[in-house]
Amino acid sequence: MPIRVLQVVTKMNRAGIENLLIEIYRHVDRSEVQFDFYTFRLDPGHLDREVMSLGGKIYYNPPLTPVSWLRSHVDLVEFLRQHPEYKIVHAHMNAWCGLLLRSAQKAGVPVRIAHSHTALRSGGLTNLVKNIIKLPVNRYATHRFAVSRQAGIWLYGKKAEKDKVVQIWANSIDYRKFAFNPDARREMRKEHDLENKFVLMHVGNCRFEKNHPFLLEVFARVRAHDPSAQLVLIGGGDWKKILDQADRLGVGNGLSVTGSRPDVDLFLQAGDVFVFPSLYEGMPVAVIEAQAAGLPCLISDSITDEVCITPLVEQVPLSAGPEIWAQKILARKNLARRDDWGEYFVKSGFDIENLAQKMAAFYLAAAGDD
Repeated sequence: MPIRVLQVVTKMNRAGIENLLIEIYRHVDRSEVQFDFYTFRLDPGHLDREVMSLGGKIYYNPPLTPVSWLRSHVDLVEFLRQHPEYKIVHAHMNAWCGLLLRSAQKAGVPVRIAHSHTALRSGGLTNLVKNIIKLPVNRYATHRFAVSRQAGIWLYGKKAEKDKVVQIWANSIDYRKFAFNPDARREMRKEHDLENKFVLMHVGNCRFEKNHPFLLEVFARVRAHDPSAQLVLIGGGDWKKILDQADRLGVGNGLSVTGSRPDVDLFLQAGDVFVFPSLYEGMPVAVIEAQAAGLPCLISDSITDEVCITPLVEQVPLSAGPEIWAQKILARKNLARRDDWGEYFVKSGFDIENLAQKMAAFYLAAAGDD
């Protein structure tokens, strides 16, 4: 019988953390390790059907908030006591990890993993609350994971990083799936009316940290120099404010919003430059995927340089302003080379097959040590 690991997430929608987890799940030896998901939403996620087809279970719960925390704590303790098969709880909810693992400890779960996927910048009431909520994590986690050094320092503190108790697990991908395909490029550009256009790509749900208002300011300047420019935004969320801003800037007719899609690998084939001006990130999978597709990438310098796997990436300060960003994008307009960058992913440890094997080995060893 395989061991069962309880992965704790908000919801199994298509987003960075969840996409990574489903990729690991696809590649792990499921005769040895199975994943189940404890979510904090009552409605199904985009990936639930695939999870169940792979042998996993989904447990739905009310949203987790500072107001509902005590109720969520009681529910999770009761759930884990009723399910003693879960010897490993792996929490992926950033600031909430410590409090979730407190519940796991109270229920007697021996292996409690906190996994930091972000690196928040200070400031703002929301971030202040998160910085308070995260405090118990070092007390209740038996293992501390992070997707990057910055993400590790944010959740666990500089001392934990200095003491080398934080394990860095790179956000790996199936780079073969994203490798440049000229036939797919032609088909996607034709199907989505992108032929003879300079296509800027961005992948990310409509969230504050993705900095879409700045991206639109940049795009408006690019389009002023090159009317053929088109910006494709891939991701879920409420885009109304972004669409309204695009109309105010006079670039609404150059903007395409696709929503959340399962074929991001194909859409990236259609692009010319990937633009990612986030305010903060842990280790953005979208930038890794864009490199695998051979796209020149312009990203903010607030993102860890650990994401720069290939020479395709340039980091630019947000303080440089939209015009400088626009000029750098325009300078990449005619970079036609879309080589196979696979060797960079293997050498850098960003291959999903390798990550899945390492993760399974960790789980098996941890369960055996219990």
